Parts: sequence; structure tokens; C-alpha cells
Amino acid sequence: MAMRVASGQLSLFAAPPAAVEKKRTLNHLAKPLTREEQRRFGRMYAENIGLIRMFGGKLGRKYGHCMAREDIYSCVDLAFIKACKAWDPAKGKLSTIFWTFAQGEVLHFLRGSNWTIKASHKVRLLGNQARRLMALGWQTPAICKELSCSRQDLKDALLATAGIAHDVKGFDLHVCPRLTPMEVLEAEEELELARAS
Repeated sequence: MAMRVASGQLSLFAAPPAAVEKKRTLNHLAKPLTREEQRRFGRMYAENIGLIRMFGGKLGRKYGHCMAREDIYSCVDLAFIKACKAWDPAKGKLSTIFWTFAQGEVLHFLRGSNWTIKASHKVRLLGNQARRLMALGWQTPAICKELSCSRQDLKDALLATAGIAHDVKGFDLHVCPRLTPMEVLEAEEELELARAS
């Protein structure tokens, strides 16, 4: 005599279905370093620490106005690992490929995290040239004459190349005791208004 079993009870006694293996594509993730690569790159890092510091310092002087030094050195470290992976000793020095990777990583970081980089090349160039002249002690009229721009163009360029939008985020990260170029320009404008009135 066959015994009737409710379908709910049958599932309790039946073998569990085989786990369905999900195929996960992880092509977007970086391939982890092997133990041998970790040891080799660690030795290379220790041997080239002076080069790493030098490149970090160079890039810090070049991009320090719009990027934190910690971020620059993180980019340089990441570039060093990438350069070690790509370097072929038969084709040249490590420093050559490393410098290219280091600049690329810093620029990639800036483009991805800094709204001011969306300014046109001409505006960025004007802002950077004006900052250099202001750091040398030039006054705004002399800068405008040297760079063949109006005072408003200079103000717009300094604002567009001011780094991360501190005022938009509601706080100020400027901790240097010296005035920023934009603050110098605004102080000159206030002084001119006071003289005129």
C-alpha cells in the first residue's frame, strides 16, 4: 500500500537541492600580487625609497596647491607598484617608467576628485601663472599687464583653480598663515574701494 505524503512533508525528507553556483565576473578588480611579487616589490621599494621621495616632492611642489601631500604620496606609491609590474630591465631604467606612472596617477586622482580641473586649459594656465607671480610678490595690476588679462579674468581664473571647492562644502581648509592669491586680490579690491570713498 502506497503512502500518500503531502508535498510540504516531502520536501522535508528529500535531499537538499545542489547549491547553484553563481558565476561572478570579477574582471573589474585588480589582480592581487603573488607572494613572490610582494617580496620582490618590497625589496625594490626599499632600494628606491629615495627616488620615491624625490618624485613625491616634485609632484607635491607642482600640484600641492590643489591636492594634499598624503594623497600625492599615495598616488606615487600606487604608481611605483604599477611601474614595477610593467618594467622590463632590458628596455630602460625603472625611473623613466615610474615617473610617467606617477604623473599619470596624480592627474587621474585630480581629474576624478577635483571640480576645478573642469576649467579650460587656458583658464588653468592663467591661474597657475598668476599664482607664481603673486608668490614672487607681484601686484595685481602688474600681473594683469604681464599676462594680458583683465582684473575680472584674473579673479575668475584664480577662483577656478583654487583647488577643492571649500566654500561650496561649507568649511575652509586653508590653514596657512599667508593669504591665498584670491584673498590677496580681494584685499586689494577692498583697499581700492576704501581709497575711492
